[in-house]
Amino acid sequence: MHSALRIASAMAVALMSASFMADDAEAQRYGGDGGPRPVYCASNDTRGTRCQMPWRDSVLVQQLSKAPCVEGQTWGRDPYSVWIKGGCRGNFGDARAYGRPGYGPGPGQEVYCASNDNRGNRCQVPWRYSVLSRQMSDAGCIEGRTWGSDPYSVWVKGGCRGQFRDARDVRPRW
Repeated sequence: MHSALRIASAMAVALMSASFMADDAEAQRYGGDGGPRPVYCASNDTRGTRCQMPWRDSVLVQQLSKAPCVEGQTWGRDPYSVWIKGGCRGNFGDARAYGRPGYGPGPGQEVYCASNDNRGNRCQVPWRYSVLSRQMSDAGCIEGRTWGSDPYSVWVKGGCRGQFRDARDVRPRW
């Protein structure tokens, strides 16, 4: 009888510990800045799929496929979900946290954009104009030649890969 009581007590302690660990894991999911982490969604074999999101409105944060991710064509958003097709793969974030036009830009945010196999690519950014903050390719990233900025997008070509950020943060050098 005594050993049965010890086993029951040990199981109760283990269950309580597991419940505390589950709460800690959920808190970590949202990161130290208080905002939710991006959610990965992929169209495999060019088939369409729908991914549930923990927020109402989503934005493409990082394209991870060679196939284009073009809003309205290969991906789109509905309340609390993203639909995706045509081989597009990427990380999607809360539009409020990533500064979708109308929500305001997130401070210190960067977006990765890559020209894979020297093909051109266009990546959405949550701000009006961008600057290259870090080149991540051996191929040159030269503004106006292998990369450029349009309102709410960055284009790259010729093998340029890099991190881009809001041009508003750049102070004139004079």
